[in-house]
Amino acid sequence: MRNWTLNRYFFRMYVVSFLSTLLTVFALIYLIDLIEVSRRSRFEDLGFGATALFSLLRVPSFIGQAFPFIVLFSSIYTLLTLNRRLELVVARASGVSIWQILLPFVVGSFLIGIVATFVYNPLTAYTKTLSEDMQTTMTAGGDVSSSDRVPWLRQEGDGVQSILGAKTVARGGTVLGDITAFVMNDEGIVKERIDAARAVLNDEYWLLEKPRVTRVGYRPEFPKEYKLPTSLRPEYVEQRIADPEAISIWQLGSKIDVAASLGFNTDAFRMQYHTLVAQPALFIAMTLLAATVATRFSRTGQSGRTIAGGVMAGFVLYVVTFLAKALGSNDVVPPVMAAWFPVLAAGLSGVTILLHQEDG
Repeated sequence: MRNWTLNRYFFRMYVVSFLSTLLTVFALIYLIDLIEVSRRSRFEDLGFGATALFSLLRVPSFIGQAFPFIVLFSSIYTLLTLNRRLELVVARASGVSIWQILLPFVVGSFLIGIVATFVYNPLTAYTKTLSEDMQTTMTAGGDVSSSDRVPWLRQEGDGVQSILGAKTVARGGTVLGDITAFVMNDEGIVKERIDAARAVLNDEYWLLEKPRVTRVGYRPEFPKEYKLPTSLRPEYVEQRIADPEAISIWQLGSKIDVAASLGFNTDAFRMQYHTLVAQPALFIAMTLLAATVATRFSRTGQSGRTIAGGVMAGFVLYVVTFLAKALGSNDVVPPVMAAWFPVLAAGLSGVTILLHQEDG
């Protein structure tokens, strides 16, 4: 009964600390992004309401990347608070081990990871898709690219060969913004260039909206729309240019199966899937790292060094995880190993340090 009451108290403190940190980081990121978006020339003609909505839709994606640090800071803050109040000292003196103290924190991190993976991630994917669609629709023609991973697509349809590129992507790659297309003749020589604000993939053609068609020796033409023949399937386009982070974990499995059936490389999607599955374990590892620096009795003046040590440990884990994700996405190492090895290594390191501190 005593442990249950103590665990519930620690769990409540940790959850409150996490939510407070989450709201603070959310407000800070939203304010910074709103200022940054408002400074871009391509958003000058938009009203404040549209700009604020666009930034609001972008924030969940940034928060998803900051989740590990939010968990780390929340764990450090809660444990330091308990330490300063001497509550950890009293608990240890009454016979409660460090593992019993950390149990509610580990359970809390695991539950937060489950919610972040299976509830928050679909929300993030949805808002990211909306923001990309909004940017493609409302700000096409600007000078800022929203994606660095959009390749040029070489395609052919109805005997017409063309190369298509874009600056912005939405709806899994079936809607493109800031289009540039080169149409070749039978000899493979460019015969016309097409610049358009937006392109939508339909059956056997791209529908280019508000295009500017330029031919050698002729003045540019400005038709209302232009149908560019293509044989590309939506699955192929999505595999080539869709951002895996814009796909919900509930849809990643089917996307991987479709891409594999078409003979495409699925490493980027598989890496994203295993990264999300490993997220609860990553949060637990962050909590264990926080415990290694924040559970010892802190004398005056040690809090700064404690926080710095915890932040450094979490930052190293985050960088290693990021590098492993890049390696897994590019088929350098298996995605399963790239997703789980840094997390397991950090978790085992935290357990080892705590065992040394607890038992000597």
